[in-house]
Amino acid sequence: MWLRLFPLQAVVLFPGMELPLVVFEPRYRQLTQECLDADEPFGVLLLRRGMEAGDPDAVPFEVGTTARIKSVREAEDGQLRLTVTGERRFRVESFDHSRPYLSAEAHFLDTSPTEDAVDPGLVDEVREMGGRLIQALAARRGGWMRSAHLPNDPVALSFFWADFLSGDKEEQQRLLEAPTARERLEQERSLLRDILDYMARRPSRGSWKPGFGRN
Repeated sequence: MWLRLFPLQAVVLFPGMELPLVVFEPRYRQLTQECLDADEPFGVLLLRRGMEAGDPDAVPFEVGTTARIKSVREAEDGQLRLTVTGERRFRVESFDHSRPYLSAEAHFLDTSPTEDAVDPGLVDEVREMGGRLIQALAARRGGWMRSAHLPNDPVALSFFWADFLSGDKEEQQRLLEAPTARERLEQERSLLRDILDYMARRPSRGSWKPGFGRN
């Protein structure tokens, strides 16, 4: 399949997640209009190196997520404010530089049949640790939460935590590229355990951004 691409310097989009985008360059305004006219998604890729705007040497990763435009608003300054929703993971086969924006031939990374074989104990463990993390974050901000509402589906849960635990974008990219929900959840279990241990050693209240950094 052919995909229009929107490379970003500091964003990894996951299936099921929403992303706000500001569009001001003519090439991305063209991309937006073409996607609206054709009722087609575009692909979001994290940049491996380079800047997201105007850098001819920018090199994206090959695995990304298609984004469906959910809403468009034109601001007074002429910029377009988009809200998009992540749909399906894809892998680039070859990049195309012939248009004002980057595009590619790509194929979807279909859900593996083994996705349904995730150990329920692993799902429960990630949900339990994740719930404790969200409650701890609320407490640090002076709030209180009886329980956290987390997905039961292993795939949705794995993408939820991959999106929530921002900080190290290359770590997020590795989670996006993981073939199965089981592998993502196993990585996230380890990350959640490290973060909870870190917070237990530093119980002071205050703002704290969840992330993959463990120093």
